Order: sequence, then C-alpha cells, then structure tokens
Amino acid sequence: MIGNRILIVDTNVIVYCAVRKIDLLAAVRAMHEHYQPVLLDCIMEEIRHIGISETERNIALKLAERFENLDSSGFGDDCIINFATEKKAAVLSNDLNLRRILKAAGIRTYSLRQGKMIE
Repeated sequence: MIGNRILIVDTNVIVYCAVRKIDLLAAVRAMHEHYQPVLLDCIMEEIRHIGISETERNIALKLAERFENLDSSGFGDDCIINFATEKKAAVLSNDLNLRRILKAAGIRTYSLRQGKMIE
C-alpha cells in the first residue's frame, strides 16, 4: 500500500479533466502536499456507466487507467466516504455535498478549479 498519503480522485474530477484536457497528475504534483492519487474500483465502475458520450467516457477511462486502482466496498459517495474514513485518505472531488460530508468527518478535501487543486 502507498501509506497514509492517499488522494482518492472522484469520478467528476476524472470526467472534468478528460473533457477539458487537463493534466491531473501535474495538478496533484503542484500541491505542497505530496499525495499518491488513486481510484477506487467503485469509481472505475461509475465511470464505465456514467451518462456522458461514449467518446468522453473512453477518454475518461483512459485517464483513469493511469492511476492505481484500489479495492473498495459500496457504491458512489458511500464507497468514497467509507474508504477515506478507514484509510485517513484525502479526497479530490468537485461534489460540494460530498466535500461537506467528508469535512464533517475530519477528512481533508480538495477540488479542482481551472486545472489547479484547491482546498
């Protein structure tokens, strides 16, 4: 395992970066914190079935394949919340509701704006 510096990347960030051709790895590396970005298998499953064009889905899947894929349990936000809480992992998501829930649980969250990670 990669230690306690895990950064879970949410589906909406993968799709956002794929569609807008943003270098997600560069955005993560530019942070003062050093994180290992990962995807959970529930996120990969969500990307496979998300309601976007087939072209966008394929681009998102290619981007997602660049990250380590970790086993998880559950679906959607519950999967992310459970994994982040258990592993004390940070989460990169543009979902405001998910970020509020995670912050209330003491989990560090980030969002992606204009190609840059922000807290």
